Amino acid sequence: MPDRRVRSLRATLALWMIPASLCVFGSSIWLTQNAIARLADSAYDRSLSGALRAIEADLSVQSGGLGIELPYALFANLQAAATGTVYFRVSTDDGLVQIGDTRLPDPPSPTRKAQFFDATFLGQSLRVGAVRKQLAVPLYGAATPQTVLIEVAETTASREAFLGRIARLAFWRDATALLAALAVLVVGVGMALRPLLRLRDRFDRRAPGDLSPLDGSALPAEVRPLIDSFNALMARHADQAAGQKRFFDDASHQLRTPLSVLRMQLDYALTTPDPAERHATLEAMRAVVDRTARTTGQLLALARVDSGAVPLTDVDLSAVLREVAFLHLPAARRKRIALDLDLPDTPVILPAAETLLYEAVSNLLDNAVRLSPAGGEVTLRLDRRARHAAMTVSDRGPGMTADRLARVGERFLSDGEGGAGIGLSLAVAVARMHGGTFTAANRAGGGLEVALVLPLTSTLSKNRLVGGNESQL
Repeated sequence: MPDRRVRSLRATLALWMIPASLCVFGSSIWLTQNAIARLADSAYDRSLSGALRAIEADLSVQSGGLGIELPYALFANLQAAATGTVYFRVSTDDGLVQIGDTRLPDPPSPTRKAQFFDATFLGQSLRVGAVRKQLAVPLYGAATPQTVLIEVAETTASREAFLGRIARLAFWRDATALLAALAVLVVGVGMALRPLLRLRDRFDRRAPGDLSPLDGSALPAEVRPLIDSFNALMARHADQAAGQKRFFDDASHQLRTPLSVLRMQLDYALTTPDPAERHATLEAMRAVVDRTARTTGQLLALARVDSGAVPLTDVDLSAVLREVAFLHLPAARRKRIALDLDLPDTPVILPAAETLLYEAVSNLLDNAVRLSPAGGEVTLRLDRRARHAAMTVSDRGPGMTADRLARVGERFLSDGEGGAGIGLSLAVAVARMHGGTFTAANRAGGGLEVALVLPLTSTLSKNRLVGGNESQL
């Protein structure tokens, strides 16, 4: 059942695209309205600027007072061109002379440059143009020439109505474009997800054991890396499944043979009337049981390595080798084999899977004791190197042929002495699992020397589950 806390691609796109689209929509409306308002103000300002220049040109001080020639004709033309009511005012800076609409508001700053600003007059919104002009001669016997303020204003009701129409048109234009874009996005997302839906159907139709790779050529480029990773995973599982099948087949064969022999020996022991023959048969059965038990333990250890579920702990290699030596000391004494244990003075501790490490070294020492001649010598040695620790087992047995050495680690390869050849493959698997190596070489003068070399600092984290999927070593 899908986790409801994980949003679908459609929901994720909607959560990102809808706020972004609304932000773009609002920004577009705001920018359009501001641009139109600036254009409208510019149009108003140009007409007001022309009226200001006309009034400024018609100012007269010839009679000792301030006069404006033909202002009403001028404003009649301005009123005809304007879309609202037009007002004007001409006044001196001392306020003694006021011509026109005397209550028009003053400009916000005293500069002599032309100014255009919004104001309110008689409850109406106005666009006002204002300019100051220094007179050439003083009026009414003043000591210095005065400054004259010229203002022309027009109501902006028509402008506001125009801006409202533009805003509505822009709103519906952008809303239509937004809805069309969202519709295209929804259709596009559906089309883009269609290959994924077909991929889901292909998964649903797959047989449980089908580990073949998927063909991603018809999928979008963004999905192909995922398909490549999936195919790589399927390939690893296919290799593991094939290795497990071979392992089970070989293991069943290895166990079936000694069990069949035991059954035959048991039947013979039950039917023979001779007590001596019965005792000899039981003694032979003990050897078969011992060999079968050893093979079963090795198979279980290999299965644990393959499963990958092995905890790491700090392991003292000297203690492990000491326990292994004591375990195999009775078998060595029965064959009068000198078992030498060579350990360093200081402990060698590293993170490892202690049980598997013990099992691997025990198998190596068991092989050495079994294959060594009576009265021979077996050495179990631990060496500490710069970055590695080496556990070496050497004997004076028959050694190995060049072909057998080349195939060291191959599972179920007979050792020539009745063994299944699992011990060496287990040691190789354990070495690889810990990031180490396994070596085997014939000794000068006869015998074999094998070494399990592990890094002192494991690349695997302590107390985590580790292991390799070594289906075939």
